[in-house]
Amino acid sequence: LMFVVMSDSHYDREVVESIKSKYLNEATAIFHCGDSELPSSDEIWNGITVVAGNCDYDDGYHDFLTQTVEGKKVLITHGHLYYVGLGLERYSYFAEEQGADIALFGHIHQPVAQKINNILYVNPGSVAQPRGKYDIKMYAIIEIDGDEFIVSYRNLQHEPISELQFRL
Repeated sequence: LMFVVMSDSHYDREVVESIKSKYLNEATAIFHCGDSELPSSDEIWNGITVVAGNCDYDDGYHDFLTQTVEGKKVLITHGHLYYVGLGLERYSYFAEEQGADIALFGHIHQPVAQKINNILYVNPGSVAQPRGKYDIKMYAIIEIDGDEFIVSYRNLQHEPISELQFRL
C-alpha cells in the first residue's frame, strides 16, 4: 500500500505531472489536497483524487472526498473549511464522524504527520510555495506496516527529507 499525497501546487501543472508520472504505476493512490488552480476538467486529474481548495473556483471539484482503499478509509479535504491553520480540532471531529483511518489536508503549506484518536492526519506541505520551518517544496508518501503508518516526505527530486520521516 502506497499513497502519494501532494497539495497547494498553485498553477504549477508541471510539478503535478512530474509526481504523477513518477508514481502512477507504483502508487496505490495519488491524492491532491487542493489549491491546484487548474480546471477540474484537466486530463492531469486522471488517476489522481483531487479536492477544491480556497483558491479553486471551478465547480467541478468537491470540498471533500472519501475513498476506501484496501480496507483503509481515506478522507481528503483542503482544510480551510475546518480552520486547520488554527489546529486540527475541527477537522478531527469531522474525520471521526466520517470514520476515517487517514485524514489528508492542505492549506497551511507545512508538513504535518500525527495521530489523533487512531486516525492519521497528514499535510504533505506544498509542492509550490512552502511556508514555515521547512523552506522545501515537498510532498508525502504514506505506507502501512502492520499497525504502523510510515510517512515519508520527499523533495521535488523525489529524495527523502531526512528530518521528515515518521513511524506513527
